[in-house]
Amino acid sequence: MKKNNVNNITETLNSSSSSSSSSGSSSDEEVKSKLNFNQTDEMLKKIKENKFDWALFKRFIKIVIILYEKPVIPLLLFLLLFGSGVSQTYISKFTGILLSNIYGSLTSGDKFLFVSSLIKGCFAIGGSALFDAIIKFIVSIMAWNWRKTLCLYIQNVYFKKSLFYKILAFDDRIDNPDQRITSDIDNFTTLLSSIVSQCITGPMVVVYYTYLCYTTIDWYAPLIVYGYFFLGYFINKLVMSPMVSINYLQDKLEGDFRYLHQRIRNFSESIALYNLSKEKQQKKSTTSVDNLDYYDDDHHYHHHHDDGEESDEYTDKTKIINRKNKNSKNKRSALLKRSNKNIKNEELLVEEEQAKQQFEALLKNKKRVIFWQFGLNTTSDMFTFFSPLINYFIISIPVFFLSSKAALEPAQVTVQSYNCIMLASGFSQYINVSQSISDLSGYISRISTMIEVCKKVMGDTSLDIEITKLNEKDKTKSLPNSLIINNRDTSINTDFRHISLNEGESITLDDVTYFTPKGTQLYEKISICIKKGNNLLIMGPSGSGKSSLIRIINGLWPFFKGSINRPENEDMFFLPQQPYLIFGTLEEQILYPFSKKQKRIPKSIMRELFQRFDIDYLLDRERFIKKSAQVNDLTHNWLNQLSPGEQQLIAIIRLIYHKPKFALMDESTSSIPQSLEERVYSVAKELGITIISVGHRISLLKYHSTLLRFDKDKNWYLEDIINQNNQSNNINTINIDNNTNKIAEDSVFD
Repeated sequence: MKKNNVNNITETLNSSSSSSSSSGSSSDEEVKSKLNFNQTDEMLKKIKENKFDWALFKRFIKIVIILYEKPVIPLLLFLLLFGSGVSQTYISKFTGILLSNIYGSLTSGDKFLFVSSLIKGCFAIGGSALFDAIIKFIVSIMAWNWRKTLCLYIQNVYFKKSLFYKILAFDDRIDNPDQRITSDIDNFTTLLSSIVSQCITGPMVVVYYTYLCYTTIDWYAPLIVYGYFFLGYFINKLVMSPMVSINYLQDKLEGDFRYLHQRIRNFSESIALYNLSKEKQQKKSTTSVDNLDYYDDDHHYHHHHDDGEESDEYTDKTKIINRKNKNSKNKRSALLKRSNKNIKNEELLVEEEQAKQQFEALLKNKKRVIFWQFGLNTTSDMFTFFSPLINYFIISIPVFFLSSKAALEPAQVTVQSYNCIMLASGFSQYINVSQSISDLSGYISRISTMIEVCKKVMGDTSLDIEITKLNEKDKTKSLPNSLIINNRDTSINTDFRHISLNEGESITLDDVTYFTPKGTQLYEKISICIKKGNNLLIMGPSGSGKSSLIRIINGLWPFFKGSINRPENEDMFFLPQQPYLIFGTLEEQILYPFSKKQKRIPKSIMRELFQRFDIDYLLDRERFIKKSAQVNDLTHNWLNQLSPGEQQLIAIIRLIYHKPKFALMDESTSSIPQSLEERVYSVAKELGITIISVGHRISLLKYHSTLLRFDKDKNWYLEDIINQNNQSNNINTINIDNNTNKIAEDSVFD
């Protein structure tokens, strides 16, 4: 095939893009539907697995081991909590004795005993209140320390070797990992510290007041209390078990709802611009409804003008039609109502409709939580509120049901009643904590799943790529700048995929076959050598796999056949189309991925870099921001204040500062003027940076020496670009047809 000029390549690429999108739409929908079904099925499976059982307890133990990985501070806090609980329990004993003395002094009229009891009571109650505050303080410190330990542990695993990218790109077992790391861990550690506090003080209260009940009443007193609350425990467990799955689902829905609004915040301008055109279309729809045409029952045509009056096309039948005017008006009214209803439905933004649907699902499940919570609260409160009656029943046994039938003194009643109530309160802590345990169970499932999946992905060799450094003998090996054609079997061989490192002289792909994360094959048997100083341009239809190849070279995506020989990571730099700007100063933007602790840039160098690309005014703007009283921090959000072109120039300055041997640019100049684009490639050439570009602009051809072109049929073409005074481009094409393995050489440009 022959093309006369550069524009014909654009036409070819555009036509292949449109045909590719149309032909693949139906299959894409089928894949999406299957994926959605599988994700829903997987979610339901995970919800069913999250039950209050032995497996959940083992998951909890694994988390506890992480919390006590550095045991000194947690154990010290635990001992302080235990000591404070013992002290509070011991002091509470005197409260019962003081109440007994007060009742005795009132019945006997002993003023001195009454006053002394009040004074002692102030010290006892004050001491109890102080230890209660100390316990709450220790509980808060425990929660803070546990959150620090657990969050840092998971973050360390999550960010290791770009594991976060593998999970987000290839694994759907974790929904909303950001929520799990932030709010889930916070809620888990807060609940756990509260439960630990109650579980520490509870046994001490139970043991101590079991002894006092036995000595002051008899053996049957603690036995009745034990039986009563064990019954309450089993009833609460029956109610609590289903709540684990419900709470797990609620946490997921809350995370999805929050993520939806986070996306709206990030893309607010785009959403607003898209919906401006929608409003104009709705106005046109309203106008067309006012000019509604219809036929009456005799199939006579009527037309309604804007003022609502009718005009008949058939004057001879005016009287007949007027008789049926009422029916016609009713029809028009119905049509208007239907149209108005459709218009009202269209007034909802797509985002609002999605948020509404997500919120309705959230509320529906929340209603289930409320009803189950009602049942759990009912059983818990029943056992708590009935405990005083059990107390008085126990005290009444020797009086009304035993042979002695000796009346009790008021002081005895007070002491025995207080001891029984305290024993019951020790058990009540376990009953009341059941709701916290059900909430905790949901967090245990989500956090442990996060840890388990991270470890599985780290150990999953199917996502790993062997990276080794070539020895001196192998460094001399390189493929010629041509395509390798062979008739080997195209089946996936996961054993033959390898990245080797060189000294930064070239990037070589040898027989590379790669797929999308969903398993769709993109291209096979790609063999190419990009030598230092020879820029490569990758062009093709949208969605053809251009950016995917960049990810393969970087090592982000696994490939399933072939080998890659490339420089080490410090000799390569990647620039995406949407630049990544961190929260920080402009200096920190340029230093990224390093920090100020590792490097610094002199102000004169910063000014020179920004002046080179005509955006030095941003430095003046930053100086003004730092002086401003409103924003005077190191977490300035430049992403919301810079245009897309300015963001791309920031990323390009970052590239120029780091000065790698190779740069992989994925449409990284698409938002800047061509004059600045030319300056970018000129500066890169001066600094010896070899560029692999992905783009659609024909103007990019003159900055590159080789073109790698993809088409919709999964064929790829390697073409040498010969610049002649930057006026025209001669490209010698080697065409590979993957179906016939036929080689065709054409002159694309005259």
